[in-house]
Amino acid sequence: MAEGEKLSATGRLIVGLLLIVAGLFPALAAFDIGPMHADRINGPPWLGLAGGGVFMAGGMALVLLRSAPLLQQGFAALTVLCMAIIANWIAFGAGERACGGSVALLWFAADGRYSDLGCRIPFGFMALLVNAFLIYMVAKIAQQALGGPPRLAGMVKLGQGLMLLVLMPLLLPLLLFLVVKGTWSAFRRR
Repeated sequence: MAEGEKLSATGRLIVGLLLIVAGLFPALAAFDIGPMHADRINGPPWLGLAGGGVFMAGGMALVLLRSAPLLQQGFAALTVLCMAIIANWIAFGAGERACGGSVALLWFAADGRYSDLGCRIPFGFMALLVNAFLIYMVAKIAQQALGGPPRLAGMVKLGQGLMLLVLMPLLLPLLLFLVVKGTWSAFRRR
């Protein structure tokens, strides 16, 4: 990113505080405080706290960007943890799920309401990916706090391996496509 495109310290503070305020509404709704109420949350009340936590922890991470790097990284990890909580509840929690949205894949597109399984599968995929990233992130932060690579290298590798494992269903078809395309191009040239 070019120097002129970076957000200034004042800009980070303003955006960070706006995110914190935005996160307060769903977080307080979990306790029936403020303009939003717990009955507006599509799930258990603590889900509002996790949803608001994404914005509040992200805002704190943005505010603390350069002043306290380890604390900033802790808030960034808390942001990812809140996202993991939400994705895990939707994917693996008890009860029926229903979502709305759109899906586009190459020439196929569909939008509308999705039933239980149509909701759980994409959120399950994302939950596994976010969980793996959280393991990696927490291990890297702890490794930095403890002062060196050797102590938690196994956990860092575990997080990396889990992310790769979760992404494998997407990466293998892409790799296969690239190999077939390259082979076809080479065959045509000959």
